[in-house]
Amino acid sequence: MEQNQMKKREKLLFAWGDVFGGGAQSLIGVLYLIFLTDVIGLNPALGATAILISKVWDAISDPLMGVISDNTRTKFGRRRPYIFVGGLLMVIVFALMWLPTGGWQSDVAKAIYALATYLLYSTVATVISVPYSSLSAEITTNVKERNNVNVIRLVVSTVATAVCTLIPSMILELFKAGTITISVFYLIVGVGFGLFFALPLVLIGLFTKERVTIPEKLSTFDVKTFVKPLKVKAFRGLVYMYLCQSISMDILATGIIYYAIYVAKGSSTIFLGTFIGVQLLMFPLINYLVNKVDKKKIYTFGLPLAIVAFILVGLYPSDWPIIGAYALVALTALGFAGAQLMSWIIFPDAVDVGELKLGERATGSFSGIMTFIRKTSSAVAIQIFGIMLAVSKYVRPSELVPIPLQPESAILGIRIAMTGSFVIMMTIGYIVGKKYVLTNHRSLQVRKFLGLRETGTLDHLDAELEAEYTELKKQLF
Repeated sequence: MEQNQMKKREKLLFAWGDVFGGGAQSLIGVLYLIFLTDVIGLNPALGATAILISKVWDAISDPLMGVISDNTRTKFGRRRPYIFVGGLLMVIVFALMWLPTGGWQSDVAKAIYALATYLLYSTVATVISVPYSSLSAEITTNVKERNNVNVIRLVVSTVATAVCTLIPSMILELFKAGTITISVFYLIVGVGFGLFFALPLVLIGLFTKERVTIPEKLSTFDVKTFVKPLKVKAFRGLVYMYLCQSISMDILATGIIYYAIYVAKGSSTIFLGTFIGVQLLMFPLINYLVNKVDKKKIYTFGLPLAIVAFILVGLYPSDWPIIGAYALVALTALGFAGAQLMSWIIFPDAVDVGELKLGERATGSFSGIMTFIRKTSSAVAIQIFGIMLAVSKYVRPSELVPIPLQPESAILGIRIAMTGSFVIMMTIGYIVGKKYVLTNHRSLQVRKFLGLRETGTLDHLDAELEAEYTELKKQLF
């Protein structure tokens, strides 16, 4: 039996690093578009387009970073140096991203600045995220310990999501009410959260370990290298599931503040707190089930509830008691919790399949695709909302009217953009998840045959093992 390799403090330190993965993306998804439209005063279509354009760079930088980190050879490992340096840079780029430019007269100048600073952020985030998510599959070779570490990591990520959505939404509410100035807003969001994200990353770079055997062969960055992970059937299925889950989450996060302010006339903080609080309550159950029930079942089980509940959120009349909308959001969170957590729990298992098929553990390339999806999903969500706000005649706030009365067309646009996109993506996610091929039993089989390869006996199997291996390849490769 594989022995535990990590001390508790290393587990907690590594998990702490996902305050960036969960927190920064959530903060940006919830706050950045409304920061550009309602604080900076930028046209919503321009703001969303600036964010989307930066993702073109992500299309190159994420897989490129995967190959770079795969090929890195230092006495500190392949992943940790990038996490350390990226953590230091994050303080600077995050502060630049939230610099108040509302006094600028030109929308074009504001959009160019937003594009330039978001490009900087995306680059540094890539330097951090791809090695960090790769390290999640390499920080231990014990499968159960790896599952446990990643569940702890996702607990931290969800707590960070709570902190990085609730506090910024409260700060935005205080700013719109005139209680705090733009300078205070900037110091808390731009400077304070930048430091909050950077500290654990620097410590991970200094005090964690990488425990898998580093292959001698180096890889090259080309189209074949980029698409190589997508040749693995089990990984392709995970990509589809993750894409649906992450876009759905970012759609909800981006839209809920607009929905709270202009449609439901409630508190975005309560909406977000309810959603995240319910997910946190689900963690102990999911942690208990993750080694006992197929992970894809955990992903799909509650989705019908989430889909139906969120349809009702979108249809909920503005003049009905707000408590009903809060309750429907809670039901959505209850059904969505499994899907929200499972993709990164499954990820190391999918990397194992890739190693068995491809003969190398190119975790960085697999991670590059996953982090590209995560960041692109945020851009897609923001772009959907930006365009919908622009075409539905959304009225931008001003100093004199911080919460303007929106026309019915804008109210309808917010409902459709948020609810329709979520329901479509999670319906697809449910269908894909039901068909996913990598079960817990097959994951154990993969680890068994990887062990046989390490001992040099994979090419000399008896008839029974050969039949088992052939069937496994048919299902997963």
